[in-house]
Amino acid sequence: MGIIIILASGLFFTLSSFFGKLVTTTTDMNSIVTSFFRFFIGAILISIYMKYKGATFKANKPKPVIIRAVLNAFGIILFTISINYTTITNTNMLNLTYPVFVLILAPFVTGERIRPSSFVYLIVIMFGVYLVSQPSFDHINTGDLIAFSSAGITGLGTLYLTEARKHDTGDTIILYIMYIGLIINTPLAFNELMNFDNAALPYILASALLGILGQVFLTWGYKYVDSATGSLVSTTRILMAALIGVLFLGEPFTDNIKLGIIIIFGAVAGLSGYFQRLFNKVRSSGIGHWGGE
Repeated sequence: MGIIIILASGLFFTLSSFFGKLVTTTTDMNSIVTSFFRFFIGAILISIYMKYKGATFKANKPKPVIIRAVLNAFGIILFTISINYTTITNTNMLNLTYPVFVLILAPFVTGERIRPSSFVYLIVIMFGVYLVSQPSFDHINTGDLIAFSSAGITGLGTLYLTEARKHDTGDTIILYIMYIGLIINTPLAFNELMNFDNAALPYILASALLGILGQVFLTWGYKYVDSATGSLVSTTRILMAALIGVLFLGEPFTDNIKLGIIIIFGAVAGLSGYFQRLFNKVRSSGIGHWGGE
């Protein structure tokens, strides 16, 4: 059940970026307006929900919750901005490299030690990123760079989520994300709001609501699966984005992108510990079978 829920969250996130892209291709508006409405609607919904539950809006330990909220909000905003300049395939794929930054930053934030094998996966992922973005000394795609930056912010935010969850509920953390995100996003989207194109409203609302649904389903799904499986299943969002981008937006799907998808997908799975867990399971099964002989 957990796998199905996380797959659904991936689909919601992908469709959210798809409708965000439609905002930029069908109107002159910037996709930053979609994240504004995501925070705005999300703040209203989570406030109503927590009020209904009788939960307090005050964090037990505000500092890690606020840091997490600021980082997550910036991650969402950068992800949204990148849609203006690159394909939804690249946006989703590069954003999902955030485990690289979790790996790099963990010793400085949480004091965790890095497994030597993780550096191999790190190099492999960076090679996959190179294949996808194809940077050169005279040109680099702005959208790819922003999407990759969103992965860095998301990775750092993931580390602070662990600390925030020690003292506060997921509802409280989401509440802070929505309100802080709204505060940060408002001046960035001010021009779009003042020159609003009503033709984009259906796409904006669809993008915002699907983004909220994706977050809810992702949080819900992780209650039923371990982090390794969750990370692996979440990576299927890359394939969803590629399929939707090619079929409905006419986005390119070159051999480099195909190879990059395979490389990044496999390396993220390795970083999550999925292969190690699978190996241990096979080894233990083999020992048990040998002993029975």
